[in-house]
Amino acid sequence: MKLFYKNDGGVIQLIELEKIKEWSIEMPFIFVEYIRNNKLRSYRDVKVEADISKYLNEILSKSAIPRVKQIFEGSNQAEILSTLSIFEELSETNSRAVIPIQNLLETLTNQTDKKIVSQARKILVNIKK
Repeated sequence: MKLFYKNDGGVIQLIELEKIKEWSIEMPFIFVEYIRNNKLRSYRDVKVEADISKYLNEILSKSAIPRVKQIFEGSNQAEILSTLSIFEELSETNSRAVIPIQNLLETLTNQTDKKIVSQARKILVNIKK
């Protein structure tokens, strides 16, 4: 567990980065977005909020985005399409959670595979809504 200590003596526990790496590909994005939108301000401690925000950025930069990037830069078309399908579904209900991979999606629109390009564009449209 990753622990954050509040000035009032309270403790905030979040799952550690190593455990997050075991989650399905979309879950870290959902988790980060949920904590940012629904929990962060409720902690009422500026330092803890800043530390947690930094940790959430670390989750994205050290785990979530590199996993997606590895798939998108790979040669396995089926895996790319499957991952795009997952993120397309997520983008329809929570487009903000997909924003961290927007640059990767834009890169995919330059691919030669029309299915990949089409799915990447759908997700980008959902982000811009």
